[in-house]
Amino acid sequence: MININAKIESMGFNLDDVSMSMSATLKKSVGNLAIAAREEWVRRAQARLKTARETYVSGLRQATSFKISERGEIMTFEISLVGRMPNNFEFGMPSFDMKSARPGWLGGSKAKTGEDGKKYITIPFRHSTSSGARLDYSGKAAKANLKTELKKVVREYGLQRMIKAATGQPLQGIVKRVPNLPKIGQIARIFSKASHHPLSGLARIQKTYRGATQGTLMTFRVMSENSASDKWIHPGLPGVKLLPEIEKWVDAELEPLLRTVLGTP
Repeated sequence: MININAKIESMGFNLDDVSMSMSATLKKSVGNLAIAAREEWVRRAQARLKTARETYVSGLRQATSFKISERGEIMTFEISLVGRMPNNFEFGMPSFDMKSARPGWLGGSKAKTGEDGKKYITIPFRHSTSSGARLDYSGKAAKANLKTELKKVVREYGLQRMIKAATGQPLQGIVKRVPNLPKIGQIARIFSKASHHPLSGLARIQKTYRGATQGTLMTFRVMSENSASDKWIHPGLPGVKLLPEIEKWVDAELEPLLRTVLGTP
């Protein structure tokens, strides 16, 4: 929190000398600075983040993320990052077991129970050959340049084309699937502990909406209570830590703003 009154006094001004009209101008100017600070925060998040960008920015654009409260002569402008995941992306989080860490995939409503009495769930992963940041790979997949491998597999197995029936109508559901792929090169090195190539079983799924057929690339992986203890371990998040940068930005912008409004002490 930045205390404006303390800042004013540290610059050599006497608060008792601030007129009512000057105080009103000051409140308006500081309010505009607070709005600009949130936009600067959004701008840095959009520039710095990739796959987490939309989730993080949505936490800054929630209606509750900007509040103004007034107690007597003290007015407070509060900018908040709203939501659990936006805050995880900001402050980071430790590694955890996705199977059991609360609530965990296996503790969710979509988990099923197999014949052996063990819980399991099929988890879909969407893939895209586009360069859009929202569907870019991260972590091991980015390190292994999986996007290039994906484009190669899609071309090789014809998953980029609309699959149609003999009548010419687009087929629905899973219309084509890639077989198990061998792990070679950097895929084998980076995914050495995986039991399969990350794109094995890649499927093209087609669905017609209002006369227009859309194609989606998906893989499906099964998580269960029988999964090895070292499987489905999320590596955690380092945290982008933009808040300290925004605090410094506000502090740097505040002094010239105060001098513009108050003049010289």
